[in-house]
Amino acid sequence: MYSKFSDETKKVLSSAKMEMINLNHPYLGSEHLMLGILKNNNNVSNYLKKEKITYNKFLSNVIKIIGKGTERKHWVLYTPIVKEILERAIDISDDKNEEVSVDDLFISLIEIGDCIANRVLCDMKIDLEKLYTDFVFKIPKKNKKKKTIIDDIGFELTNKSSIKKFDPVYGREKEINKIIEILIRKNKSNPLLIGDAGVGKTAIVEEISRLIVEGKVPNKLKNKRIISIDMSSAVAGTKYRGEFEEKLNKIIKEAESDDEIILFIDEIHTIVGAGGAEGAIDASNIFKPALARGNIKCIGATTIDEYKKYIEKDKALERRFKKIIIEEPTIDEVKSIIYKLKPIYENFHHVSINDNIISLLITLTNKYIKNYKNPDKTIDVLDEVCAHANLKENENVIKYNKLLEELNEVTNLKKEKILSNDFKKAFEYKQQENFLTSSINELEYYLSTTHYNSVTKKDLLYVLKSKVNSPIIELDTSFNKLKILNKLQSSVIDQEYAIKKLVNSYFESRKLDSCFSVLLTGSTGVGKTKLATEFANVLSSKILRLDMSEFSESHSISKLVGAPPGYAGYDDNNYLFESIKEYPFTVIILDEIEKCNKSVLNLFNQILDNNELKDSKGNIIHFNNTVIIMTTNIIKDKNIGFKKVTESSNINDYFDNSFLNRINEIIKLEDLQEKSIIKIVKSYLKNINCKLCDNEMLSEIILKSNYQKYGARQLKNIVNKLLNDKKTKKIVKNYSKN
Repeated sequence: MYSKFSDETKKVLSSAKMEMINLNHPYLGSEHLMLGILKNNNNVSNYLKKEKITYNKFLSNVIKIIGKGTERKHWVLYTPIVKEILERAIDISDDKNEEVSVDDLFISLIEIGDCIANRVLCDMKIDLEKLYTDFVFKIPKKNKKKKTIIDDIGFELTNKSSIKKFDPVYGREKEINKIIEILIRKNKSNPLLIGDAGVGKTAIVEEISRLIVEGKVPNKLKNKRIISIDMSSAVAGTKYRGEFEEKLNKIIKEAESDDEIILFIDEIHTIVGAGGAEGAIDASNIFKPALARGNIKCIGATTIDEYKKYIEKDKALERRFKKIIIEEPTIDEVKSIIYKLKPIYENFHHVSINDNIISLLITLTNKYIKNYKNPDKTIDVLDEVCAHANLKENENVIKYNKLLEELNEVTNLKKEKILSNDFKKAFEYKQQENFLTSSINELEYYLSTTHYNSVTKKDLLYVLKSKVNSPIIELDTSFNKLKILNKLQSSVIDQEYAIKKLVNSYFESRKLDSCFSVLLTGSTGVGKTKLATEFANVLSSKILRLDMSEFSESHSISKLVGAPPGYAGYDDNNYLFESIKEYPFTVIILDEIEKCNKSVLNLFNQILDNNELKDSKGNIIHFNNTVIIMTTNIIKDKNIGFKKVTESSNINDYFDNSFLNRINEIIKLEDLQEKSIIKIVKSYLKNINCKLCDNEMLSEIILKSNYQKYGARQLKNIVNKLLNDKKTKKIVKNYSKN
């Protein structure tokens, strides 16, 4: 219930409770509400003071009529009339779509009629009807105007109830001043805000609305009304030809006839083509004459891409507006914004946030979330983290829920005793019910006004991990180097050096905001692809495995970034790197990288250099959190005994130094020895739960594997064939015996 009341009203209720306790009364009645109103400085108390109704006078009359109690109560009980007053006040506020104000509380109290507060006022020779009429009708309020189409389809940003919902804007003083300067011009007084989604274009307009309401603008802008309209509302209900044009012309005439109106059209590119059915004129052409004459003021907002696609092409429409580019704020500016917004989100969610958590939140949000812009993405994470922390149960919430259960149980028991005519026991349950109700009221008020949960690193980890589908190495304690090393060494046999180098390089690279890349070299069958796959599994990452022999032609690049304009499939988003947008933490395995076309290799060269890539439609794909593992059978050199024999195939013959220098690590896997082959065979047999292998069979496997040439590549097939032969011989032998 308290959540529906304004802070000022909560203070009144708190004061009313203290008045009840100080007077030793057994209940909280309408007289205590009136005392709470008079004790605080608010619109009602100021009005009542003018009518010679003060706190001291009213208190002395309450004591005179009711008197003081003898025993101090330890719980608060509301009388039925007070409950009715509060419910009526909530209904009044709901009609206005606002919080319950002290004004609503006072009006409700007077309208209730027969209550102690009104009796005390009557005893003070106060004319209640006159008091009510003067307060309701003579207190200055906005003049009511006839409802217009603009008011019907639009939303007024300069409404006092609206600006309470807006977050304050920091660090945009330069842009705000520029917009105000354009608005007070004689001609072309129509600012157009252009910037990427999330940089705060709409928020800037909301801040200007706040400045207008607070009177912190030039005289020419004072008392102006900024009304936001969208084309979907304007088009709605216009099914016949001419209805849309007529409706839009009425909107323009209303804006022209009222100098106080400033129209705000978010996503202003939607006016191009809106309502433009066959033979009809679209919204942009209807707006142009009014904008050219300067009879209306209009603020527009759109993104850079949509501005170029729709508005820039229409030169006549573009001339009517004055462009203002809204840049994304720097990291330092974002930090300043978030630190200033912190108290607002703490109060809203009833949580507390440590400055260290805020600093970590900003750093990690910018590191892991690449597809959105600041300050929107950081504010979004802040809001979600606070909401998550607010949902955590603490001692007081658990106690509150337990009290509610007890109250429900006691109420049911009381009803049972009343029905069985056991009034003595019913009275005892009634006393318990009163005590529990009072405790719940106190705890509810405490919970509504107190910060009772702290935002922790665990909360931040949970929110970020769910948003980016990626482990947050800086916060996730389960994601450590030793565990990854142990898991890899147990699954990839006799490649300890390569494993250690791979893991160490990876954790070093995560300190930087860049893609991690590694080239695994070695003879065929030594476990390059196995190591890459197991590393991806240990990281719990999505795997994108590409056989680079499929990319031997230059046109195969379209499989990765999409078909170019004019080709079949351009409108589809069915290309391989599309998944990186949804799963930025992906391990991309490029098998036999030397077999791909040079244009494809240049594409990966660009990724390693810039950590990003543009698809065929110009959308940026970020690779900062990806792992690229390339494998090749080309060996730079090979040692035989004490001599160094250079292979005919050299790694530098296939890859430029510019490409090799961009790779974080080039790791060579050692050739497998006989003991390694034995370990691999035993590991495979253990996995398939087979005990048929003996030393003779093991020797045969090693002999047939030709591991010096093929490594472990043929082992699985050889083992399966020999096992099947052995099972067949055993079956034949048993059959011949029978």
